[in-house]
Amino acid sequence: MKNVSIKYRYGLLFFFMALLLLLPRISQSDPDLPNNNLSYPVLLVSKVGTGSGFFYNKDDATYLITARHNLFKETTLRVPERFEVPKPLRHKFFCEKDKEKKDFILAFHGVMSKDDKDGLMKAAPRTIHYSFKETIEKLYDESQNLKLRTDDTTLFSNIPKRFGGKGINEVKLKLSKLYESGHISYHPSHDVAYIRIGIIQKVTGQDQIKFVGGVTKKQGVGIIGVAKDNFKLLKDVDVGNQVFVFGYPTSITFIDPWLDIRLPLLRKGIIAGINNDLKAIILDCPVFHGNSGGLVIEVEKTPFKGNKYRAIGLITNFVPYKKRWFQNSGYSVVVPMDFVEELIEFGGSGSHLNKGQTNAK
Repeated sequence: MKNVSIKYRYGLLFFFMALLLLLPRISQSDPDLPNNNLSYPVLLVSKVGTGSGFFYNKDDATYLITARHNLFKETTLRVPERFEVPKPLRHKFFCEKDKEKKDFILAFHGVMSKDDKDGLMKAAPRTIHYSFKETIEKLYDESQNLKLRTDDTTLFSNIPKRFGGKGINEVKLKLSKLYESGHISYHPSHDVAYIRIGIIQKVTGQDQIKFVGGVTKKQGVGIIGVAKDNFKLLKDVDVGNQVFVFGYPTSITFIDPWLDIRLPLLRKGIIAGINNDLKAIILDCPVFHGNSGGLVIEVEKTPFKGNKYRAIGLITNFVPYKKRWFQNSGYSVVVPMDFVEELIEFGGSGSHLNKGQTNAK
């Protein structure tokens, strides 16, 4: 009986000790998202439009990651007749009617590979009035070197005082200078680009950013970005997991007085599926014009260790559906972090990436 009594007392002791350890977690609110994550998103503003992005810290530099189409123009040509785009290329090749001029606009997003060109050549309609094959050759040649949409761009991000900031950060960019200096690069086949904002330097034992030429800080203190190893590759992304989408959907915030255009808005959804052929992640989460380039974070729920938050990619576009006209289906497409890492490691123009090769599995 005595041994039983001792075991009982020790059992009670361990129970109360465990309860004391859990009390702080029970008594304090446990946010769905770490507060510093709200400082990752970036708003890009120029005379030609707006977009989203996020800061990303690597060993040697801090980068702004965004959608390629926020910085670079698509390659376009006008044709007198409609071109029926092959289904495998509809995510980057468009043919739209210009109602005012009554002709058609062919547009190709990114760098056309030889495989892309061959696919378009096979689909080119036979006509006695126009040679689509000559048009495709011209599109191929012109797409090899993309042109910047604009020169002057301003970045806005939000760093609250509790993280050492002063509210809204403002940074001016001279894109032509950055591009000529090799600080801007784009992925040829996927909708992602980077701007190297600054070089990491050690000052009194701490990492500090020295801005490169073409970057001017106008107001604010510090930059908070996604940590260098805080990401997941496509092969590790889990369908069904919860996600947060960060960004600046300016098509909404420009017209609604309740929303501050300078502050990011969040969306919450799940990973709805993965397209392995196109190397894309599909979200059950609506996005809008202005969200392109916005960061997507996956939530991993781990027993007894709390949640983990990992960057899995960036928004490229919403998935449309059509009844009488195109509408937002509520699904969206994400470019995986594989291509961000690939771009930073190998570069874009002048590298093997321009030959349509990729390391993503």
